[in-house]
Amino acid sequence: MATVGAMTSVLDSLSRSSAPSSPITVKVLGSLDVLGAERPFHRAGTRELVAYLALHPDGVRTDQWVTALWPDRQVAAPTIHSTSSAARRSLGRTIDGRDLLPHAHGRLRLDPSVKLDLDLVESAIEDTPEVAERAVELIDGRPFAELATQTWVVTEGHLARAEEAISSLCRIVARRKLRAGSPSAARSILRRGVEAVPYDESLWRLLFEATAAEGNLLGLDRLVTELAVTAGAHGGHVRGFPPRGLESYLHRSTWELYLRLRGATAVLGQAGPPRG
Repeated sequence: MATVGAMTSVLDSLSRSSAPSSPITVKVLGSLDVLGAERPFHRAGTRELVAYLALHPDGVRTDQWVTALWPDRQVAAPTIHSTSSAARRSLGRTIDGRDLLPHAHGRLRLDPSVKLDLDLVESAIEDTPEVAERAVELIDGRPFAELATQTWVVTEGHLARAEEAISSLCRIVARRKLRAGSPSAARSILRRGVEAVPYDESLWRLLFEATAAEGNLLGLDRLVTELAVTAGAHGGHVRGFPPRGLESYLHRSTWELYLRLRGATAVLGQAGPPRG
C-alpha cells in the first residue's frame, strides 16, 4: 500500500500535468481516504459522505446521500445534520475562506476544487505515456474497499466505472512496457491491476504474456492456478501443480493463451495443462 506522502506526490505531479493543483483529493481506488483535509475524519459516515459527494459533482439531495450511507435504517435529523457538519469541519476551507462543503438547505455539493482519484485515472488514460504511468500508482487495491456499505457503488454504476478505468489504464501502460522490452515492469503494473480487479481476465492474459516474456514458465503455471482459484476452482483448494481441470473455470481465450505460451501440444479439452 502506498504511503500518504508517496500518494500525495503522485497527485501533485498529475495535477501539475493535467489540471490546477487541488488542496483535497478523495481517494476511492483502494483504501478510502481524503488527502489534504484540514482535520481527521473521526465521526462515522463522514468519509463515506465525502466519497459519495465526490462521485456526484453536481450535488445530491439530503435523502439521496442518507439512503446511500444508511440503506437499512431510519436516520434521525440530528444525526444527518451532525454528519454533514463534521464532514464540513474535517474538509476545511479553500485558500480564500470558502467551505469546501458549503452550507445548503436540503442539498449538498462539494467545492469544485475537491478532486477524485478516479477522475484523475480516467483523464490519464488519454494523456501522455508519462502521465498514464504515474497514474497507475493511484491504484491501491480493490476500489471502494473500505466503505461501510457498497450497495450504492454497485447500483449506481461507480464500481463498474472504477474497474473499467483501472483495467484500461493498466492494460495501456503494460502494453507499452511490453513493446519497450520491459516485461518485469509490465508484470508489476498488471499485478497491481489484478489485485484491484481480480476477475478481469484481460489483465490476467497480459500478465501471462509478461511472465512468459521473462522466461518464467513456473511462474506462468502458478498464475493460471491462481486465476482459476480466484474464479472458484475446486472451492479455492487445489492439488497437484498445476492441477488438472482448471480450463473449465477460465475463458477459452485465457486457457488457449496459457497453452500457447506454455508450449503445449495437447488439444484443448482433451488433456490438462502440461507438467513442467
